[in-house]
Amino acid sequence: MSLVLLAAGALLLPLARYAYSFNAKHPPVAMQASVTYLHLLRKTPFFTQLNTAQLRDMIAHAQEWEVEAGTPIAASKDGDGAIWILLDGGWQVEAGGKVYPALHDEAGKWYGGVAVQGAALPSRLVVNQHSYVMHISAGDFARMREQGFDFGAHVRQGEQFYGGILRNID
Repeated sequence: MSLVLLAAGALLLPLARYAYSFNAKHPPVAMQASVTYLHLLRKTPFFTQLNTAQLRDMIAHAQEWEVEAGTPIAASKDGDGAIWILLDGGWQVEAGGKVYPALHDEAGKWYGGVAVQGAALPSRLVVNQHSYVMHISAGDFARMREQGFDFGAHVRQGEQFYGGILRNID
């Protein structure tokens, strides 16, 4: 008898989940926590200048997310000063009625902090293809920079990028 119940449950559970997905009023899962692997992070443009200990510190204090296309993940009005880094995929900054796409090896590969909070134009960050992103708190990012993590070139490149697109143009 118990084998029959198990078999029936195995058949009905997927059908119940499928039916629930159409009837329930719940948002789709667009952002899921993901595992950060040291060997992959080492090859990501934003992190290539870090040593193994620094990469491990980054992994310990940041959160990687797998994100579906069309998902907004941050905005200049958020106010927490967090930094988002594009690990793989693509995203776009939307500001002043314009869209500025970026890939993980371009100037817009990070978003957040004073570069966007202090800008004249409000902006938001939206993933435009299946992507992996990393979130780092403002405090952890500041500590890492103070400890000599070599983000300098990437930060300057991004500050120039955001300075150009987020200034108020009449």
